[in-house]
Amino acid sequence: MVRLKVLHLGKYYPPDRGGIETVLEAACSGAGPCIEPRALVLNKGRRTVHETVDGVPVTRVASLATVGAVSLTPSLAWWLRRAEADVVVLHEPNPMALLAYALARPAAPLIVWFHSEVIRPEWKYRLFYEPLLNRVLGRAARIVVAAPPMRDVPALAACQDKLVVIPYGLDSRAYPPPAAPAADESAEPTVLFVGRLVAYKGVDVLLRAMAGVQASLAVVGDGPLRGSLEALARELGIASSVRFLGHVSDADRLEWYRRADLLALPSVSRQEAFGMVQVEAMLSGRPVVSTALPTGVPWVNRDGESGLVVPPGDVDGLRTALARLCGDRALRASLGAQGRARALEHFTARRMCAAIDELCQAVGQPQRALAEPPGAGLFSPKRALDVALSGAGLVASAPLWALIALCIKLEDGGPVFYAQERSGLNGRPFGVRKFRSMIPDAEAATGAVQATEHDPRVTRVGRVLRATAMDELPQLWNIFRGDMSFTGPRALRPGEIEVLGGDRVELLEDVPGFTRRASVRPGLTGVAQIYAARDITRRHKFRNDLLYVRRQSLWLDLRLIALSFWITFRGTWESRGKKF
Repeated sequence: MVRLKVLHLGKYYPPDRGGIETVLEAACSGAGPCIEPRALVLNKGRRTVHETVDGVPVTRVASLATVGAVSLTPSLAWWLRRAEADVVVLHEPNPMALLAYALARPAAPLIVWFHSEVIRPEWKYRLFYEPLLNRVLGRAARIVVAAPPMRDVPALAACQDKLVVIPYGLDSRAYPPPAAPAADESAEPTVLFVGRLVAYKGVDVLLRAMAGVQASLAVVGDGPLRGSLEALARELGIASSVRFLGHVSDADRLEWYRRADLLALPSVSRQEAFGMVQVEAMLSGRPVVSTALPTGVPWVNRDGESGLVVPPGDVDGLRTALARLCGDRALRASLGAQGRARALEHFTARRMCAAIDELCQAVGQPQRALAEPPGAGLFSPKRALDVALSGAGLVASAPLWALIALCIKLEDGGPVFYAQERSGLNGRPFGVRKFRSMIPDAEAATGAVQATEHDPRVTRVGRVLRATAMDELPQLWNIFRGDMSFTGPRALRPGEIEVLGGDRVELLEDVPGFTRRASVRPGLTGVAQIYAARDITRRHKFRNDLLYVRRQSLWLDLRLIALSFWITFRGTWESRGKKF
């Protein structure tokens, strides 16, 4: 059996613990027999470490420094580029992973597991983070969210057709049925908080709400706000009933769920997208008090079914809910039992892993995607040549863009550009723009059909543009971005057909050699574009493409580029015979 190689690109991996790390570990350790998982994550130290954690290969890439919550790992793109994978699963938010993916552009299909929004000052987000995120989301085959409300996240507005809901899940075997309540009715209830001590968790709101509640509070977790929160507890006069436990072992954390009477998750920001600790409490048979955020938090903990839900930041509302549960043992038991039943039905690791495995199999292929040959990847001479020439071409041709746009507008007043979707490396789609050389809506009746000699759809300006290949100038941007190269097989359109005569048509994806030619980045020019006659069938042109795939080299690329400039100078790109 050929196992699908799934690479999880995450931030950290246990024993570094957090909500995303818990999900990542569960997805890897719970993968089915058809999946071969491995994790590529950041290391908090300055050394790259390869290890196996519970049977899962984990590479922790060296970090040079930490700025805020971001570990700077400049070599992550290199490790990603050389990793063998049929599918890459990128766990977001993760700025270093986004940057590494944008640089490495691995050939394997991409799934983005969108765990939560990034909440930053708007100008910083729009200037730095949003362009990078949008670029990666645009390349994703599917985007996973953990709850239906996450579909409405503004960052995902343009990706609705890619979204898949897969709720988080935990290994229910680690959470046996809860013990019967203690017989001592006079025992003071214990409220539990589990999580990092950061602003969006709302622990300051919880401390203020605890003033006046006959219960003790156990705070499991650590973070930069611990000192100020301990000071707040003293200021409120509740320090004697609040225990700050810091980091604890996994076993101790589970023990605290069993000892506590309820869990409080008082988060105040959309950064709390799901609240995995809610599932831990529910599996432990403990009711939850959480907040009505516009995320998956209140979807997981249903008000009146598995716990109580209050407005975020509402001290009085939170105090009322805590006091109600702390004062009603029967209600705690009822909500706890219902919450456990809900978690066992919807939030188990088995369900989550089966769903993500199925999605990976649908997106990927049983065998590793065809890789580009040596020298075609990140920081290679070919890529350096592409970046240098396309960058120079974009600057040098700017005046020509204005002239072409003016001529197109003067001829028929239609749009200047024509947008298309093309198939890139391993069939991955990307968008291109060309200067419009045909009448508006030229393909409305025919679909994606290649232009023929004396095609009536081609405009007068278009004939000049096509003869000199000036209509392709906007694709310099695609080369600069890395969607294309200067040299390679022509970038086909998904679903493109060829008319063979006698009303017969052929889907180009069915032509022998299609898959092999897709194993390299498509090019603006190439062997087939230069040497093949204009009107021969795609089957013959594909042979030229395959010749390039077998023999490609930097010298061949330079020769093809030089010939292309000569053909443009002669204006013979549309010639049905020899072009030079």
